[in-house]
Amino acid sequence: MCRTATAVFVVAFAAAAAIADSPDPDSTDRVLRASCRIFAGNARGSGVIFDADEDNYHVLTNAHVVGRVGNRVRLEFEHSGYRSRPIAGRVVRSHIARTASIDLAIVELPRSSFPGPIPVVPLAEVGFKDDSPTVLTCGAQGGAAVSLQRGHIVRQTRGLIYYKPEALPGRSGSPLFNDDGSRVIGLVAWRTGDGHGLAMNAAAVRSFVRGEVADVDTELPEDAIPLWQSRVRLVLVTAAGCQPCELQKRSMPDDVRYETVDIAAVNAKGYNVRTTPTLMIFVDGKLEHTESGLLRGDRLRAFLDRWGFTDNDPQPDDADRTDDDFNPWINPRRWDRGPIRDRIDDAKDRFAWWLLGKWLGFAGGGAAVLFPWLFFIYRALRKLRSDNTTEEPRRIRRRKSTKKMARKSRNRSG
Repeated sequence: MCRTATAVFVVAFAAAAAIADSPDPDSTDRVLRASCRIFAGNARGSGVIFDADEDNYHVLTNAHVVGRVGNRVRLEFEHSGYRSRPIAGRVVRSHIARTASIDLAIVELPRSSFPGPIPVVPLAEVGFKDDSPTVLTCGAQGGAAVSLQRGHIVRQTRGLIYYKPEALPGRSGSPLFNDDGSRVIGLVAWRTGDGHGLAMNAAAVRSFVRGEVADVDTELPEDAIPLWQSRVRLVLVTAAGCQPCELQKRSMPDDVRYETVDIAAVNAKGYNVRTTPTLMIFVDGKLEHTESGLLRGDRLRAFLDRWGFTDNDPQPDDADRTDDDFNPWINPRRWDRGPIRDRIDDAKDRFAWWLLGKWLGFAGGGAAVLFPWLFFIYRALRKLRSDNTTEEPRRIRRRKSTKKMARKSRNRSG
């Protein structure tokens, strides 16, 4: 008995500890709904709604994701497991410094783009303290759906937060929340060579929001690596054993990959390269340009359209919108209701209809069984009544005939 009680106590205690260690469902839903995916031409990243006014929401993200002020970008949000259509936004503030710890931008988007209010997770105030080393971060890793990741702070400097696990491409602009998801305490922009995520702290972000950029210009560590997703690759094709043949990279962006490959290896993959050196430019794995007949001292100038913007503002494409009554993006009645509550209410409705159907079925079945019996009883009663009504005249006639016979017998005797 004691062993059983001890086992139950240990299991119950472990379950309680696990529940206490997990994020609150309401806070999880809030931070997931406030976070978003951002598409800006060839660049992809993440962001979070940190402020709002009467007409607009303001999204915090990285400048290397959205580019300069005035650029048009697309944002996608999720609610109850359903993805929104791409929502058009405009960059209203942006600043990036290659060697300093500032890579921030603010995107503005209208409230009218949403069926209802979106949660806003504000920046941590001055003097905000949270002794818990646990942090939450929401981001669209690799351009996938926004997901929640739990981590812990390793150390902090004047303007930076080092945390685990390591941030990966696609999480550029991911917010760093405190343990309960009530405040934004940082914004992810880099990773380090030793496997840490690197985020600007709330003080640095707050200074940027106020326009005090100079106050957040702190030097980045030497091993800081931007989270930019490299989609451009330069391949210099050389002859076998040609070591001196090398491209002098000048003003090349950090996210452009460069490699030197032997001509035999290139042609083995199906590319018909005849002369060396030849420069091949790949975008998203597709060969876009080839430059052959290069000589020592030749200069090549290429323009990388990182954000893919043109003079015409891109119109967001409609996402796949399934005809689902639970989808809050097409059914505003579901907007302020969580998915669990929706399904509980739906189960109640289904049970009520099922119960009504069963009741009607039982009632109909009972009526079908009782009706023949009631009909037979009715017929029997009718028959009895008709028999009684016919029997009464017979009795009267019998009495009359008996009286007549008695009179006749008296007359004869008299």
